[in-house]
Amino acid sequence: SILCLPLNFSAPFARCSLFGHDHIQTFDELVYDFAGDCSYLLAGDCEKRSFLLLGDYHNGKRTSLSLYLGEYFDIHVFLNGTVTQGEKRILIPYASNGVFLEKEAGYYKLSGEEHGFVVKIDTSGNILLSLPEKHYNRTCGLCGNFNRFAEDDFMTQEGILEENIYSFANSWGMSNQQKKCQRVMPPSYTCNISSVAAKKDFIENCQLLRTSSVFSKCHHLVDPEKFIGLCEEDMCRCAQDRNCHCPVFLEYARNCAQQGVILKGWPASSGCRPRCPSGLEYHECTSPCAKTCQSLNINEVCPEQCVDGCSCPEGKLLDGDVCVDAQNCSCINAGKKFPPGSSVYQDCNSCICRHGAWVCNNEPCPGECSVTGQSHFKSFDNKHFTFSGVCHYLFAGDCAGNSFSVFIETVQCADDHDAVCTRSVSVQLQDENLTIKLKHGGGVSVNGQDIQIPFLQRSLKVFHTNAVHLSYKENVHLDWDGLGTLTMKLSSEYTEQMCGLCGNYNGNQGDDFLTPSGLVETLVEDFGNSWKLKGDCEDLKKQDSNSCKQNPRLARYAESSCSLLLSPLFEPCHHEVSSSPYLKNCRYDVCSCADGKDCLCTAISAYAMACARKGVVIDWRKPEFCAMSCPEGQLYQQCGSPCNQTCRSLAYPDTDCHEFCTEGCFCPTGTYLDQQGDCVPRSQCSCYYDGEIFQPDDVFSDHHTMCYCENGIMHCSSQRLPGSFVPDVLFQTHRSAREKRSVSCKHPMTMFVCPANDPSVKGVECMESCQNYEKGCISHGCISGCLCPTGWVRKLRFFKKTCVMPLGETDSEGEEQQLTRSGSVALEVVEEAGERQRPAERSEEGLGPSPTHSRVHREERIRERHGLLRRRGP
Repeated sequence: SILCLPLNFSAPFARCSLFGHDHIQTFDELVYDFAGDCSYLLAGDCEKRSFLLLGDYHNGKRTSLSLYLGEYFDIHVFLNGTVTQGEKRILIPYASNGVFLEKEAGYYKLSGEEHGFVVKIDTSGNILLSLPEKHYNRTCGLCGNFNRFAEDDFMTQEGILEENIYSFANSWGMSNQQKKCQRVMPPSYTCNISSVAAKKDFIENCQLLRTSSVFSKCHHLVDPEKFIGLCEEDMCRCAQDRNCHCPVFLEYARNCAQQGVILKGWPASSGCRPRCPSGLEYHECTSPCAKTCQSLNINEVCPEQCVDGCSCPEGKLLDGDVCVDAQNCSCINAGKKFPPGSSVYQDCNSCICRHGAWVCNNEPCPGECSVTGQSHFKSFDNKHFTFSGVCHYLFAGDCAGNSFSVFIETVQCADDHDAVCTRSVSVQLQDENLTIKLKHGGGVSVNGQDIQIPFLQRSLKVFHTNAVHLSYKENVHLDWDGLGTLTMKLSSEYTEQMCGLCGNYNGNQGDDFLTPSGLVETLVEDFGNSWKLKGDCEDLKKQDSNSCKQNPRLARYAESSCSLLLSPLFEPCHHEVSSSPYLKNCRYDVCSCADGKDCLCTAISAYAMACARKGVVIDWRKPEFCAMSCPEGQLYQQCGSPCNQTCRSLAYPDTDCHEFCTEGCFCPTGTYLDQQGDCVPRSQCSCYYDGEIFQPDDVFSDHHTMCYCENGIMHCSSQRLPGSFVPDVLFQTHRSAREKRSVSCKHPMTMFVCPANDPSVKGVECMESCQNYEKGCISHGCISGCLCPTGWVRKLRFFKKTCVMPLGETDSEGEEQQLTRSGSVALEVVEEAGERQRPAERSEEGLGPSPTHSRVHREERIRERHGLLRRRGP
């Protein structure tokens, strides 16, 4: 059967094809053979040379297709699907400079919007090239000159009409710096079919173009004779392959399709099955717009005219190179493929991959204001500016309800006078009568007294994630890294109520420089000075926005190092977050630093974090470049969620924490941060229950209820079960049954029970550890539990909690500790081969070990153990 297009059908373009082993059919339908070994011009704009299409050959075989737009743009498509633009590898689909690259029915298709060309190449090296009527008699190359006169198609690059095919084709070799084209000669072919029977067989195969009823319907439009000759020629060359005739049959069918006749069933009648990738099927007439997972959710305008090629079976969708059911479609985000069911985060929303599309919860996102690096601000309305005043300033405040105010203290932080950083943050909560200060280094004080975190008081929470996190009334959130970066997030209920350096949060950048007097300033200096708190601070005069002029020594380094933000590494983010303000800030900071490297990492991190919040995660830190060190037991992540990663969160999940992506150090998967700051398995998590901390495996009886601590959660019986009643007579004091716990504290820990009549006593909540040694503690209520002996501190080693003596003593595991005032530990094992070492010798005065003798012997043992020192002889 045949499928005919309408009678008024006419091809609006000329067609050139390269098919089979070395056949070429020009725009004017002249057919010849050429097997090259270089890059050759196929067609192009031979008057203005605005575009050139090249076929690339190696040892007589077509290997790739190249497009050049003038001298500024080139793209190369290889048979295996690899595509390069310049020196950079790119992905399909791709669009640039009016050129579109996509897959169509088993082909890689390049099209030029301005020039009108369409060129396709398949994995076998077959090339189809189409030009519109406007290029009539204006093209040249192996495809001829498109003037509907085949006799002058062999025009050389020098303008000479050649009779010799190879002289003509060699003239269109395009040498370059990598390869100079050499003249090739026609290969010598001999017919490999010797038997009469075999020759008769392949002749009959080729004669199908003349005798088959499928092909005869097109004879009046496309003469089969020249194709029969090509078929016999190919069959002679490859006698062992009975499918040698198929490329010629396919080309005949395509010539018919160009004339409006679709030869349905020609593969079956000729014994041919055009090659398709696994899972795809060949169709003589299929839509050029393949049904893909990505097109499933869009209304695509598709040309009515069909093409031959490979497509998925009915009911399947193309997902990359395979056919899948809709529910198994993957999704694309920032150029990366995600399997179905994957989740990503976009701003504050979670998105899940379903049926090839991202389904997001579309919650309203909070407003965000930040200060990073050397006083680079981003307002709630996304206005970027730098203000390098040195004083105390109102960062952001509720100027309508006066419920809270956030102040920052700025100081000079580098050699450059304009290099100013944030040293501390103060939060005033008028309703709570509290002032919380977030200090440089991560310390926290409340109303002037240093505290340990977590700190919970009514609507206020202060805890540590990868920064100090403060939340108030579930609507105000601050993150302070202790080094100068502050991020504040507000719910939409504060819209148009804010004031300070963060602006008024009304969605309009134009009035962000609003002053307390109600005027909108044009100069950032006047705006910033207006929010100064102390009158004895000098106003900032006109600041120089180009620190590289002040420090030309670092200008070149700043230019080259900050250009990382423009590199291909960050390219997936460029369409999501503009790199311009971050690039400007990076150069400013690097030029302001005494050592530019000190500020470079912070500046790049600011852009990487902005990208991550848009769902584009860039793995940019390397061991040799801006590496981030983590506490023992924790792992670095570019994008991790700090929410509900603690032992406390197992029993009391923080429903207010919506931070999905932050950079920093996290506990490994399956472990949680305990109250001492150590990562422990869930089985070693304490339980937080009704104001008390219970150790793993703790059990207590509260009259008719039995409770036990397991995996960070307290499990209690809810009914009167036989044997669960514990009579009061078993308890020998007046304390409640609740306080009588059957606790087995691991040696050397002992059970401490908070006295009922002394509220000033401190318990587990203030136990010192290696992380918080001598940092002080404010107790909001005594908590009973297992404590280290007096004078000892708690330490985690290999997920095992032990007690250690500070300042060079021996711990419960036979390990010598040296705990510094900052909380760092120098550890040395003094128990080897199952035997405890003898104590260090006392000094002559008898006042303890000689410091020098003890240190030297410790050092020798450590170096010896790690192969750094040979053992001495006897």
